[in-house]
Amino acid sequence: MTGLTRSSPVGRSGPPLPCRAAPGARRLTGYLGVALLTGLVGGCATPPAQRTSVDPWQPVNRVGYAVEGKLDHFVIHPLSRVYRFLTPGPIGRGIHNVLVNLSEPSALINDVLQLRMKRAGTPAARLVINTTVGVLGLFDVAARMGLYHHDNEFGVTLGRYGVKPGPYLYLPLVGPSTVRDFLGSGVDIVLNPLHLATYPDQTVVLESDFALSGLDRERSTEAELHALLSTAVDPYATLRSAYLQNKQGEITGEAVPLDLPPFDEPGPSPAPKAAAPAHPDSGAARPSAPPATGKSSSPPPPP
Repeated sequence: MTGLTRSSPVGRSGPPLPCRAAPGARRLTGYLGVALLTGLVGGCATPPAQRTSVDPWQPVNRVGYAVEGKLDHFVIHPLSRVYRFLTPGPIGRGIHNVLVNLSEPSALINDVLQLRMKRAGTPAARLVINTTVGVLGLFDVAARMGLYHHDNEFGVTLGRYGVKPGPYLYLPLVGPSTVRDFLGSGVDIVLNPLHLATYPDQTVVLESDFALSGLDRERSTEAELHALLSTAVDPYATLRSAYLQNKQGEITGEAVPLDLPPFDEPGPSPAPKAAAPAHPDSGAARPSAPPATGKSSSPPPPP
């Protein structure tokens, strides 16, 4: 469900909904997300911002959600339309593939930290194959060989070792998160190869990567987030429920139910066993095409 980790209320994209408020990664994520995901704003009936144990900062979070909705309507969605126009067909897929390839080191390292060694083989192989045969990731050759991308984040690693999520957060241009996942995302950013190396014009490259990742997550998660939130009585609460349950599913390695019930109290994080996270090698790999719910994140399907 990475697409839900991206920044916008309904992912950063989509045709305007009657009431607008990733992954997202990604998300997303998610992306992101670049879910890799249209929020609730003035003029729409908004339920009272009641604090819950999982969302004690709900009044502030709802303000951030509304601000993101405005940004999405007036800035992000128009930019997304321009991006789609400028990156048709193979161009958009090539950009997506490069961005996904840059996320493989993070997935690999987090898989290893979680002692999911068998699962770690997939991002390791994808990184080598797509960086070489796939021309620096432009072509997703590994997917054609049955090696599909899956997201993994340091926030999930912390959760596998029993670190509690802390309060739920919704930040404009960041999207749904928790204190644990937000802090963990800083580690994932550092694991991006573009941050590890030193080269001329690095700031410009990193800013371009940030912008393209956001637009790419939006492009990939628009449909699923629109379907999730367009008929929701309270889109904010629906997105929160989807994000928290998806994140818990990533931690435990269990599938997330399609019919998401209210999620006001996150389940307990699995306790580590003998200094190792529970359920090693659990969790199914996902294709780098848009996830059924990212960083994280997977844009258009591979060529």
